[in-house]
Amino acid sequence: MGKAANPAVRNVITVQDLDELKSERITPETDLPPMQPLFSINGVPCFYRGELAADCGKAKSGKTTFLSILMAATIKQQTLAVKRLTDEPLRLLWIDTEQSQQSTQEILKERIMPLAGVEQLDDTQFYAYNLRGAGFEKRGRMVDVAIRSINPDICIIDGVKDLMTDINDAVQATLIMEKLMELAKDMNCCIVCVLHQNKSEQDRNMRGSIGTELTNKAFEVFQCSVLGESEIFKVEQTYSRKQKIKQNFYYTINKKGLPEGCANYHEQPRDSQGRWMSTKDETAADEEVDLHKLFVVAMEGRGQRRFSELMAVAMKRFCVADAQTYYDYIKKAEADGILRKLVHPETGDTWVELLENQLPF
Repeated sequence: MGKAANPAVRNVITVQDLDELKSERITPETDLPPMQPLFSINGVPCFYRGELAADCGKAKSGKTTFLSILMAATIKQQTLAVKRLTDEPLRLLWIDTEQSQQSTQEILKERIMPLAGVEQLDDTQFYAYNLRGAGFEKRGRMVDVAIRSINPDICIIDGVKDLMTDINDAVQATLIMEKLMELAKDMNCCIVCVLHQNKSEQDRNMRGSIGTELTNKAFEVFQCSVLGESEIFKVEQTYSRKQKIKQNFYYTINKKGLPEGCANYHEQPRDSQGRWMSTKDETAADEEVDLHKLFVVAMEGRGQRRFSELMAVAMKRFCVADAQTYYDYIKKAEADGILRKLVHPETGDTWVELLENQLPF
């Protein structure tokens, strides 16, 4: 057997080591450039140069739509709640690893360009690449080449999990995050990583080891979600190392397939288990529930329905969290002449009918 390596040799500190360490020292007098946010949402700065940002959410929760709004704002200074903070348009690099080439092109032509108000994209400012068909090693290499050669102000990687073979490989996750942090610092750009959350409704953590690393390393995290069956999408900044965006950003999709801001939308909060909580005492006077619409929708085309069935549907479709709030809605709807309650003469079951309809007994 050969001799064991001498520990003293391995632990020799060179002058080069000391110089490298010294170059990384930070003091109150260190001359550093100010942090540069590229955008603001609802007036609060976000998406900083030299940093990583995360965009997460469940499947079909509006992650790419939110980023389309962001990408449009690199061209048109104000796009819904997102405002570009630079006078000149930003250079954008969008790397799509999840969708087909046709889908990427469709988003460019049918969403980003209309939102930005342009008939064509400036090919010196806007770079979109689809790497879905490339292997993970090639993807990683091409991401590095693209960022270093294009030198974007902001780079969006949708989705970052496709740069690795196993989403739960902690070593790969660490290496990928270190590489992206290095690129963000070297090229002074913001790199936005898109990643799915876990499938469970109550578990809103980002998936796998890559999600854990991204959560730890990101300067800020944005969470996208769709509110029940309301067709209203929400963008929430769940974490920031600097100034937190306290006002959420809401939008719907209009008839043209484009996101459209929702004014004064009031959302019920969730508890620690992910269940909807009551906002009865917090709802502003100008945000009263449209009871006629609520009960027409909850009837699902029927003129009459059992009280318990109607209650279950109404609470699910309109995110009514507690029974007392529903009972208050019923009481007010009766007083307003929207519906009435009747008791079945044989079974004793309580039924509800919209007025001008007859119960089936």
